[in-house]
Amino acid sequence: MSVVLPDIPDLGACLRDLWHQVPPGCVTTYGDLAEALGDRIAARWVGQVALRHDHSADCPCHRIVRADGSLGNYATNAERDKARRLRAEGVAVRDGAVDLARHRFARFVGDRPLAALRRFQESLADRASLAPLSAEPKTIGGVDVSYTSDGEGVAAYVVVEPASGDVLWKTIARRPIRFPYITSYLSFRELPLLVELLDEVDRTGHAADVLLVDGSGRLHHRRAGIATHLGVARDRPTIGVTKKLLCGSVDLKGLEPRESRPVLLDGESIGAALRPTAGSRRPIFVSPGHRIDVAGAERVVRDLLCGRRLPEPLYWADRLSRQVARSGRGSAE
Repeated sequence: MSVVLPDIPDLGACLRDLWHQVPPGCVTTYGDLAEALGDRIAARWVGQVALRHDHSADCPCHRIVRADGSLGNYATNAERDKARRLRAEGVAVRDGAVDLARHRFARFVGDRPLAALRRFQESLADRASLAPLSAEPKTIGGVDVSYTSDGEGVAAYVVVEPASGDVLWKTIARRPIRFPYITSYLSFRELPLLVELLDEVDRTGHAADVLLVDGSGRLHHRRAGIATHLGVARDRPTIGVTKKLLCGSVDLKGLEPRESRPVLLDGESIGAALRPTAGSRRPIFVSPGHRIDVAGAERVVRDLLCGRRLPEPLYWADRLSRQVARSGRGSAE
């Protein structure tokens, strides 16, 4: 089956192009740049790049300030350097801030790549199926991604036998990761690596009947998290499991061990909060990705809880990916 994956932009290059559009004598904000990329949710990432990019003497990143006009951090780690450069260009800096009403620039020209990716996610949500499982799974897999210190992704795949929780098979894939982490856009960061991993799994004949994914399924702002994306891309049942609630609402007061409660989004139950053990007061959040419904996703995950916070396939995949990422070794041994 063809992979459901759009062209993934070089977001760093897009951002650098935008901040080079800010003329001398003007400033812009992290949020304005994120909006020009297509989604203000990227403002935190914009700030990180502005602080840690390959800085040069002619770089105009000093023209990026906070939403309240305060100067914020600077690549040289000296706010006075930022103020000095702005003043040299005619920007008045008083008490560590600039007058945005006077100096703000937001007339960016660009193709808003995040907006295009968001529209893709919205279209993908309509392709996902929430039908119950057609048969009881005989094998269940788990995939998780960890990162090396030099920005390489290590994806681990582990297959377990549901009744016993025993690990039947495992493997890894690794490759450089170029798309940044931005909330609700995880698919575009990790999916190329996970697709490569599943290609190897399919070649060896170890595809599991159901796949647990470290990430959201329908519990996503656009109901198309990475578990949904991966499930539609490979046309297989997938379940998303996260440690944090990305969106929606749920009453967690008094949640007992192994108790679950529905997570609501726009009045619809699209997932479940499940407290896995007495020792863990924090729940995990389960949602269907593709070719399974909410009740089935919760049941599969519940049956794989063996005294740990994560269900067994994800526990072992998380452990394996972290181990390989730390060690730098390229095998699953």
